[in-house]
Amino acid sequence: MWCTFALTAFAKSSERPYSVDFTITLLPDQNVAKVSIYLEDGSLLRLIDFHIKADQHSDLKADGKLSIVGDRAIWTPPKGPATFSLTAKINHQRKNMKYDSRMTSDWAIFRGDDLIPAAKVDSIKGATSRAKLHFVLPHGWTTVETGWPRESDGSFVIDNPKRHFDRPVGWMIAGKISTQNDIIEATEISVGEPIGSSLKRMEILTFFNLVWDEVQLAFRKLPRKLLVVGAGDPMWRGALSAPNSLFMHADRPIISENGTSTLLHELTHVVTRIRGKMNDDWIAEGLAEFYSTELIYRAGGMTDSRYQKVRNWLKQWSINVTTLRVVNSKGPISARAVILLQDLDREIQTLTNKKHNIDDVTRELMELSKVSLDDLRRISENLVEGKLKTLNTPLLK
Repeated sequence: MWCTFALTAFAKSSERPYSVDFTITLLPDQNVAKVSIYLEDGSLLRLIDFHIKADQHSDLKADGKLSIVGDRAIWTPPKGPATFSLTAKINHQRKNMKYDSRMTSDWAIFRGDDLIPAAKVDSIKGATSRAKLHFVLPHGWTTVETGWPRESDGSFVIDNPKRHFDRPVGWMIAGKISTQNDIIEATEISVGEPIGSSLKRMEILTFFNLVWDEVQLAFRKLPRKLLVVGAGDPMWRGALSAPNSLFMHADRPIISENGTSTLLHELTHVVTRIRGKMNDDWIAEGLAEFYSTELIYRAGGMTDSRYQKVRNWLKQWSINVTTLRVVNSKGPISARAVILLQDLDREIQTLTNKKHNIDDVTRELMELSKVSLDDLRRISENLVEGKLKTLNTPLLK
């Protein structure tokens, strides 16, 4: 006990925490956000190397030394208090001319990732940030919501245990908006939309209440807070996940006629953060689509016969798929991946007398930054202590 306490005390004493304050000022008349990063003590950081996008970021300024080389902005903060600032565009249209980030005179939906550039940080040993996010809203805008816990002063606490320099990422919504909130188990859930939009906020919360026990059992590690944002046209007519948050077009059904759920698909991405290495995107997309049906079935929202009908539909849709190993898994390939993962789940359960199932595989994959077929095979075969027929298929050659 003494050794454990001593090591813990030493680890805490070796940390050198410093405050970082991110402030986003939204300016709808200019379609931009002014972003500032304030360091309590710049002496703990040797440099911050930002990845700047020329079509997104401009007007870079900083205390201390700032060097801009290509798409890199390298900041060497001075000792003591220091500030870095830039201007970031909000509106962004995809090739189909629909928006995946938009600000109007009344509201804004965007990702913090796009406003605050990703950065590599070289810091003094033990230096770790204590980060908060603040907003300055236009006159008449009522509130703002993010996927991060809110403090009593209205700021948001940014805490990513895997990083020493926390960055406010994920979906955010601000302006004249409507929200519904609930706490399910230990997760605070907020569902927000611009006033006058048609996102089914109460239906989403009700749906989560019905399936959340199964979500908890499958993944175990859930975020402290989850934000779901949505709006109608001209926003992109799909769904996109991000840390602690997801976007879903207001017209998307919670459960589709084919028995899959866009909401659960994106929630799986949010919770697992599984990403496939080259040619193994099918693992991430296949698992997301697998759980989009599986969690409904486990929660009692689907009969055995309906589950089989969904499986048959996925088989038929993917009948012409000859390989799963492509760079981007979409449509029929993801559908065929679901069939393989269902078969893998059954084989694992059979060989271990139901001691293990695919959830055990998923939770181990969650611990990896990117996953490959080798990772999937190694973890699955370790559970059964032998080879698996499901993973010996031409689809994976």
